[in-house]
Amino acid sequence: MNLGKSIQSLRKRQRLTQEALAGRAGLSRPSLSQIENNGYRPSGDTLKRICAALEVPESLVYINAFEREDVPASKQGTYDLVFPLIQDMILRVADEGPKNGNAAKEW
Repeated sequence: MNLGKSIQSLRKRQRLTQEALAGRAGLSRPSLSQIENNGYRPSGDTLKRICAALEVPESLVYINAFEREDVPASKQGTYDLVFPLIQDMILRVADEGPKNGNAAKEW
């Protein structure tokens, strides 16, 4: 599971700089950089603030963080079929993020 990569991909999908997302989430840019580069895992409160700033549900950040090696070998075929569809859904939600106003609260 790669939370940092998930947050970074959602941030980039919304065309936000680290500085912009950090400001919205009440973090410093270096702190956000450390999170995105897996230097440290965000606390629950910090993750909630990042999700609110991205206007995406926290659950989508976790789902987007799954990687193939997180899945048992016997289930990787199913993962290969299903995960691209799930990831497409996540990216569509991310695209609607800040434009929507309250996307994270609606979930």
